[in-house]
Amino acid sequence: MALILSVVLSPFLCVPYFCTVFARATARSDSEFLLLATLCVVLSIGVPAAYIGWQVHKGNITDIHVRKREQRQGPFRAGMAGLGTLVLVLWLIGGPIRLTQLSGLLFAQSFLFEMISRSWKISMHTSVLAACLAGCMELAGWSSASLLSIIPLCWARHYRGRHTWGQAFGGAALGYGLTIYPLRWLASL
Repeated sequence: MALILSVVLSPFLCVPYFCTVFARATARSDSEFLLLATLCVVLSIGVPAAYIGWQVHKGNITDIHVRKREQRQGPFRAGMAGLGTLVLVLWLIGGPIRLTQLSGLLFAQSFLFEMISRSWKISMHTSVLAACLAGCMELAGWSSASLLSIIPLCWARHYRGRHTWGQAFGGAALGYGLTIYPLRWLASL
């Protein structure tokens, strides 16, 4: 069960799903939805996934899960490049402001998580899920009850020996807090 939860709720699988939710919630037409969903998936997860796959193939990273903390810097930077490009493209095409804001917040967060990961193996599984759920609460009107799905993921990451409880819940708390509160502040402007 822990393996299934870790795989199904991994950033590689949950981010594309949430990208479509964000795109649907903010798109002004069906054609814009398709464009936004494609841009979000390709740039937010496709870029780091391609980088990780290439580095695993070359033997520079042990596996696609990037288990070793010291191997995380490159994947973070690939994610930063993808998210930074997404923010720029959304701004240039006049994308929905709330989606552009969310993308900008996630881009800014990637710098913080990269710095934290230099000395502490914070859980990116839980931080990404929490940030995505916070985005869904603000952009798509999801209930805060959806946050309960983070608890089984924290258990799974701990049970599999990938993270301590602190790393799992710490990632979730930062992912949520650094998304929901800035989004609410931006909405009030």
